[in-house]
Amino acid sequence: MINSLRGKVISIGEESITLEVSGFGLEIFSSRSLISQASLSEELFCFAYMQVSDAGISLFGFSNERERRLFIELLQVKTVGGKLAVTLLRHLNADQILQAISSGNSAILTVPGLGAKRAERICFELKNKISKKFSSIGSFGEETKNDSVSDSFVMEALTGLGFTQGEAISAISRSRANSASETLWTEEELLKASLSLLRRN
Repeated sequence: MINSLRGKVISIGEESITLEVSGFGLEIFSSRSLISQASLSEELFCFAYMQVSDAGISLFGFSNERERRLFIELLQVKTVGGKLAVTLLRHLNADQILQAISSGNSAILTVPGLGAKRAERICFELKNKISKKFSSIGSFGEETKNDSVSDSFVMEALTGLGFTQGEAISAISRSRANSASETLWTEEELLKASLSLLRRN
């Protein structure tokens, strides 16, 4: 079993990165946080999971062991394969997914490619498991160290405009991830940035 990889980044896509490892170019379907860390021609380390199925062999990459563990738990849910599990990790971070499951709020998990029924199944099948296997499950909407803005306020504004909770959370998270770490958001600025991403999509 492959648990981690280290190599030079030779391409970066919307869903995957390609690492050159010992002369081999390996396509790795990746979480959003791992893709954000990748830089062309730079060395990258990632936690990994190799899945063998009737469709062939697929590699999945994560920026930390917590994401990898959550991915493995998602695979235990019927009808959830590797591509769908990593899609969740491209739209939401691990804590947002864990919080949605622990609270039973399946609407947060309805990201592109994952409908309401499968989101409900994920919450139903994993709710009791994650409380035992994961600690420090944070709540979405908590203020960060460098922020005085509540994400929940912006999320309510976006859902009021007709976007789903999953779309709103993804846009807010991506807006924060794309900004400098020292950025101090106002509610108006975070709403504008999130709306811009949603309209582009």
